Amino acid sequence: MKIFRIELDNEIEAEIFAAFLEEEGIPYAVINHHSLAYDGLFQMIMGWGHIEIPEEYKEKAVEIFQSYKDSLSEDID
Repeated sequence: MKIFRIELDNEIEAEIFAAFLEEEGIPYAVINHHSLAYDGLFQMIMGWGHIEIPEEYKEKAVEIFQSYKDSLSEDID
């Protein structure tokens, strides 16, 4: 099974996006790049983390994520 990744900025974004995916019945896995052994070194290099979604759900997941990101910029304006 091919996996598609969407990079996430933080844990809150991960939780919100995961909730949207659950609503749509889209399977996912949240991957956090934090490692206790390296005291967050991987997060500094690789970013907070990402969400993995089966390739077959890519189009819908990207649409949901873009809508979420767009709603954030609307709140700022």
